[in-house]
Amino acid sequence: MAKMTEDQLLSHCQTLEEDSAAFTWGRLGTERETAMKEYFRQPYGTEEEGWSSIVTSEVQDTVEWILPSLLKIFTSTDQAVSFEPSKQEDVKAAEQATDTCNYVFYKSNPGFLTLYTAFKDALLVKNCAVMWRKETKRTKDVTPVQGATAEMLTMLLQEAGDDAEIEAATPLKPQPIAGPDGRPMIDPYTGQPVFGPELYNARICSYKDKTTIKVEAFPPEDLLVKRDWTTPLLDDCPYVARNMRVTLSDLAEMGFKGVTVEDLDSSDDAGVSADASFRQNRANSGSEIFGGKQLQETDDDSLTEGYLRIEFVLVDYDGDGIAERRCVYRLKDKILSNEECAQVPIATASPILIAHRWDGMSVAETVSDLQQLKTELTRQMVNSAYLANNPRTEVLTDSNNAPFANIDDLLDSRPGGILRKSRPDALSQNIVPFVGGQMLPLLGYVDEMGAKRTGVSPSTQMDQNVLRNDRTAVEVQQTANAAAARIDLIARIFAETLLKPIFKGILCLLTDGEMEKVAFRLRNEFVEYDPNEWRDSYDMTINVGLGTGDKAQQQVALQTIFQNQMALSQSPFGPLLVQPKSIYNTQAKLIENAGFKNIGDFYADPKDQQVQPQQPPPDPAVQIAQMKLQAEAQKFQAESGQNMEMEQLKASAKLQEVQANLELQASNDQRDSEREMMTAQHKRELADLQLQLDRYKIDADNSTRITVAQIAHPIEDPNDYDPETGEAMQKPDPMAAITQALAMLADAQSRPKQIVRDAAGRVVGVQ
Repeated sequence: MAKMTEDQLLSHCQTLEEDSAAFTWGRLGTERETAMKEYFRQPYGTEEEGWSSIVTSEVQDTVEWILPSLLKIFTSTDQAVSFEPSKQEDVKAAEQATDTCNYVFYKSNPGFLTLYTAFKDALLVKNCAVMWRKETKRTKDVTPVQGATAEMLTMLLQEAGDDAEIEAATPLKPQPIAGPDGRPMIDPYTGQPVFGPELYNARICSYKDKTTIKVEAFPPEDLLVKRDWTTPLLDDCPYVARNMRVTLSDLAEMGFKGVTVEDLDSSDDAGVSADASFRQNRANSGSEIFGGKQLQETDDDSLTEGYLRIEFVLVDYDGDGIAERRCVYRLKDKILSNEECAQVPIATASPILIAHRWDGMSVAETVSDLQQLKTELTRQMVNSAYLANNPRTEVLTDSNNAPFANIDDLLDSRPGGILRKSRPDALSQNIVPFVGGQMLPLLGYVDEMGAKRTGVSPSTQMDQNVLRNDRTAVEVQQTANAAAARIDLIARIFAETLLKPIFKGILCLLTDGEMEKVAFRLRNEFVEYDPNEWRDSYDMTINVGLGTGDKAQQQVALQTIFQNQMALSQSPFGPLLVQPKSIYNTQAKLIENAGFKNIGDFYADPKDQQVQPQQPPPDPAVQIAQMKLQAEAQKFQAESGQNMEMEQLKASAKLQEVQANLELQASNDQRDSEREMMTAQHKRELADLQLQLDRYKIDADNSTRITVAQIAHPIEDPNDYDPETGEAMQKPDPMAAITQALAMLADAQSRPKQIVRDAAGRVVGVQ
């Protein structure tokens, strides 16, 4: 087969676009326009002047009541979608892919707003459209520099890159150079202060191409799908396209440099459908609209608008006999790029699927006829109230139709006004009974029909009748569960047809080899992942939390599970049934249901711990024998402990007794030693006294002998004479000293004994 030319590819894409657009912008466009008019409570066109023109809000109420429940399911946790590894070596990579894809969707992109827009489109206009793609933008990085010289600026500019530039460089006033003493230095030749080099305050701008993944929800009328495609999953669809309104500047930023204003202006005929016109007319209310395009004059050619077709078509372009997926960027009659691609980066979903159709039903369609019916009934009830409160007046006339009352008075409806009449029976009122009471049960029946179709019932809207006394709590709970089941089904459909393709596509873009390392903050820690280390696909799990009742019921069930886990962990079967990871998962789910996203703030994940091999439960007989041995060992240990304690008490008492005896013996030895010392001292004192007494006796004997000799040989002159003065001095009595010594000795011998005591009062001797 011959290779397809670019003109043949252009003709093929135009044919597929026309076929898909005829269906999308025809029947689907009309139905979508009707749904949007009913959502915004636009008049039906059957209104009559002077009568009620109220439009009830069943479509709007149903959409707005379902939307919060759906968003809460997917945004209540930080990992609404996770990747499960199929091999042991992929565990860590799958966890990193889960964290990164959730970060890209919810943090790098407005994930909540994307889901809100997509869910609302699907609930209102049959289906939604979400696209993910790589977007490369030239980012500007500004580095301020203070007080730099020209050489420093040049060096910084070279380090910043080839495309860096200096902007807003402001020279500073030169400052004199200070000398060692702190004063300005003076030039000895000129006598002027020496100034430093010229300094600048500047901003260095560097440019870098940054590639990011952009996820956006676009209007469903801009999505074209082959009309006979049979599933909302578009991976294998032969033709999927998006019409995107762009400007000439947008195309230049995408890298398409050869596009002229005429090329872009001639392509501005796409997307003109009934629903697109209504959306644009409502957004541009009060402005002149032509063909879905607002007329505004501008002299800037870069703002010229047109439609870019981003088409994903299965075609045998290379002529090998096998159709491959190609991504074609084209205007109406000009192909801008044509490359082979691996996926269709567009997902669509409908809240109510139709078998073997890619376009399903919206919730608005299920209540559209009920809104029309309730609008008519409400209008009739209001009109009945008008007639009952303002009855028509009958005026009696003569044969010439001349009234017997003043017509001007009848036309004046002021309260308390005067009615003039010429006959008593000229005026009467045509009383119309009020029928609103009979219509209320019918309006209630219409509400019940809507609840059965959509799941939005009084139990979900907290109507006052839900809490009336004739209804039990079980009945109310059953009604709420039945209503929530419809919403849960819609959530499951969105999970499989919308969330799963989006996250799978984000992973595919991350792993195609052109992405840099991704760095972000996760659970209060900064992490950096390299997508090149991951595989391009894993088993995907979507944690939508369905089928387990409301939050209160889930909390009660999880608490019961946790109690059972704690009880089983104490039994012999605990190692087989309960693992730390199981308990962690239970607690993590409790925290998620409580509204906290960061589980790491409360519990540590035991995933890094080594799991011990599980052992089979022991034989009961062996367990009983082990328990007996353990009891005997405990008894022996207790008895041994008591005996040891008694021996320790006895040894302690013996030791205290020995210590007391030693202390007493030491005290007695000290006392005896002190007593011996006192006795020895007393003996020394007595010996000294004896020596003194012996000396005295000798002196006394010598004196006595002298005296006896003097008596034997007396001297005639009894007086002595002073040799200097010559005066006479009386001689001393030689017996006076002997007499005095004998008196002192007699006194010492007759003195009573005295007991000597120490500082503690104990007797230490006798004096």
